[in-house]
Amino acid sequence: MNNTSILPITADRGAIRFEQVTFDLEIGTITNSDWGQFKVKPEHLLDRRGKPLGAGYINVFLYPDSGSGATMPTWSVDNLFIDGPAAHITAAHMKTPHKYERRTETDNDNIHARKNGRNTPRPPTLPASRQAERAIYFDLRPGEDGEGSVRQIRATILFSSQPLPTITDIAQFAAQFPSHIYPVRTAITNAEGAGHVDGRTSPVSSTIPDSLSLGRPPQPVTPAPSLPDDLDFPIQVIQADQPNLDSGRNQCIPIAHANALQYLEDRYDGLPLAWRVPQSHIRGIGKIGSAGDVLIWEPEPANSLVANIDSYGRRDNVQNLNTGGYTTFCGLIRGLFGYLADPVSGSLDAAEFRHQGSSALVLGDNAGCDNGTVIMDGITSQREGLFPTWEWIFDELAQGRAVTILFSWYDIAGEWKGGHSVRVYGAAKLNNKHYIMTLDDAVQGDNFSNLTSPQTLQWEVADTGQPGMAGIPDGRLNMNGMSWEIDFALSYQAKPTLLIP
Repeated sequence: MNNTSILPITADRGAIRFEQVTFDLEIGTITNSDWGQFKVKPEHLLDRRGKPLGAGYINVFLYPDSGSGATMPTWSVDNLFIDGPAAHITAAHMKTPHKYERRTETDNDNIHARKNGRNTPRPPTLPASRQAERAIYFDLRPGEDGEGSVRQIRATILFSSQPLPTITDIAQFAAQFPSHIYPVRTAITNAEGAGHVDGRTSPVSSTIPDSLSLGRPPQPVTPAPSLPDDLDFPIQVIQADQPNLDSGRNQCIPIAHANALQYLEDRYDGLPLAWRVPQSHIRGIGKIGSAGDVLIWEPEPANSLVANIDSYGRRDNVQNLNTGGYTTFCGLIRGLFGYLADPVSGSLDAAEFRHQGSSALVLGDNAGCDNGTVIMDGITSQREGLFPTWEWIFDELAQGRAVTILFSWYDIAGEWKGGHSVRVYGAAKLNNKHYIMTLDDAVQGDNFSNLTSPQTLQWEVADTGQPGMAGIPDGRLNMNGMSWEIDFALSYQAKPTLLIP
């Protein structure tokens, strides 16, 4: 650690927040769970001279008794990556003719780097309070299963320019820095809305709330006695963490699609390239109605990107932002490919798709998930693996493609209980651990929680066991070693048009 700059972080300047999570899902509620979230605003992290700390890693060491004396802390949050102050982004992704400037975000992976040569004014920067926080789940009550509200915790928080090593004396090292008492706020998460890949039935019809179990929270790190072999060489690719739109209830799949497509436009729609979607990236729904005895879905408002995708996904009971059922797996495919094949979307430049997961080698037109009711006009996705892998996700991100995943959670008996879809904006390997970074709306519905606190989460992914049988691998990646498994990953490749004057 001789070449690593390490600074203690305190609670001033609103840089950090601890939360206790209540899960409010279709199949039941877990109130005041053992699950916590640690959140940090990178732009508020300043050094002693008041300058931004920049890119680095945040580590949190919790003391088991917030009011007791000196005992060794547990390493509860290890190496949460932050990439410094957020980039300039537009407050709303409104469409303008190609001849006008709309500044795009700069990706940190430095792949396909380009400069925009036009000299028109720059869009406004989002206020700091609306820039993305970095977040990670952790165990609020390490070593025990408890219940009830947690109001405060004692912790030491460290920032380091390089990841801290997982060695046995790291807790003793952290104990040399001062600890502080931090308040724990309450937070509600209702993020869900994805149907299972293999077509298992919706949990709502047959599951009682008492059966809801999401597994134990991520457990504290148990350091090893030797240095990991990749300590000094973290590998990571980080794309822009915007856009991240506020979603309707159970609207995770259409929002993930919309975030991915809008990201590609932000990245590739600038001279000498052109690639764009015709609708604006604003809130909306695919509202269900009828014409006689025929069900129809219409985008509301008509100029909303997500509303158009949602209408092709054909969710049940969508009347407003607070209603609507899950998107089935085939609704995931038909929603995206049907939208892209729609003549209304005819100005969209070409895109290619590939996936891992699902039983179908090919998805799309004249292939899996095509029942003839949605025209997909030759758009397909080729399977490149039976199960999603970290290596594949990393490679797709590194090539400048957007990636979304679908993951599911299970009860202790191994039965599917629900699912969620998110865009993946980053992947990293450090200390021999594999991570992905995702973005979504944690509180779905007719609110604007995501505009004040867009959720960007870091997850450790590894095959740590199959549902109901921890420690027995099944080929699928688990999220944070829990019963949450990644079932499906989809890559979106923009094929921009080269504009030659």
